[in-house]
Amino acid sequence: MPIPIRNLARYATDHHNGRRFRNIWGAHADSDASKYDPTTGDLRHKAIDVAGWLIRKGMSGGERGRPATVRILQREVFEVSQKEARVTWLGHAACLVQCDGLNIITDPVFGDRVSPVKFAGPRRLCPLAIAVQELPHIDAIILSHNHYDHAESETLKFLAARDNPPIYVPLRVAPLMRAFGFSQIYELDWWQQVEHAKLTVTCLPAKHFSGRSATDRNETLWASFMIEFPAVGKRVYFAGDTAYSPHFSEIAAEFPDIDTTFMPIGAYLPRWFMREVHVSPDESIRAFQDLRATTMLGIHWGTYDLADEDWDEPQREAIRFAAKAAIEPQRVKIIAVGEHYAL
Repeated sequence: MPIPIRNLARYATDHHNGRRFRNIWGAHADSDASKYDPTTGDLRHKAIDVAGWLIRKGMSGGERGRPATVRILQREVFEVSQKEARVTWLGHAACLVQCDGLNIITDPVFGDRVSPVKFAGPRRLCPLAIAVQELPHIDAIILSHNHYDHAESETLKFLAARDNPPIYVPLRVAPLMRAFGFSQIYELDWWQQVEHAKLTVTCLPAKHFSGRSATDRNETLWASFMIEFPAVGKRVYFAGDTAYSPHFSEIAAEFPDIDTTFMPIGAYLPRWFMREVHVSPDESIRAFQDLRATTMLGIHWGTYDLADEDWDEPQREAIRFAAKAAIEPQRVKIIAVGEHYAL
């Protein structure tokens, strides 16, 4: 019998019109509000400006700082007792949560490139900590949206064939997952929840966009997720890919006592383009404070070259802004790929 999807009290449908999805919080505080389109929730960037940035970025090449440090892992490191609860960062937005005997992974991306083709697109900057084939059995996958750096076909096809775990995705992402071979798909809208005996997954808002081609922008939803282990009282928030907006405070109002949050800190320059879709390091710290979580793991940096900042700049800036906000250093975890911490 399929497990029912439950609507929470905040459930609403004002972020979609039956065909496309949109952000509902208006323009970023630093954006030109006159360029904001309330119908689509997008900022009206000039195509020539976006194309010019993409061309300049494609021609720039060269190293800019250092990629994320990598700690090479052996499969045995994932053999943990049922009483242990820990998080391992595997690069970009891929985080392995091991809790109450379950192995839950977010946005698993292990490919050399994040692109529709293998010969072009952003290349991985740092080695893998472990090959996807060496991961432990995966009990569930949490997928934030359909961009190539979060929904990478080869990794997902392998996990579907090997483990066929249930996968939790935002609205209209299910057809892509079926094409990848998944049969247990939970397709959720913001503020919808699925409860299992040992795992509760809630789909929550994010401020971003979606698309895997030039013609399907915002035809599928993007989201963040709350991952809860009720038997052991652990709560993990995966922010997905997101700009800063009031949704962090809204989530905190419904979910107190968040143990840890996976918060993106990279891919934020140039700000004229990125501020509507990606938090900057200072905004990631503000979001962490809004959420009132115990700890924060900085993700989405140093793994793929997606923006203009130096590869290690997000790491430095997140630490600097955390210190400026008088947050204890042990609460903001900017760690190596392959490193873990106790949940």
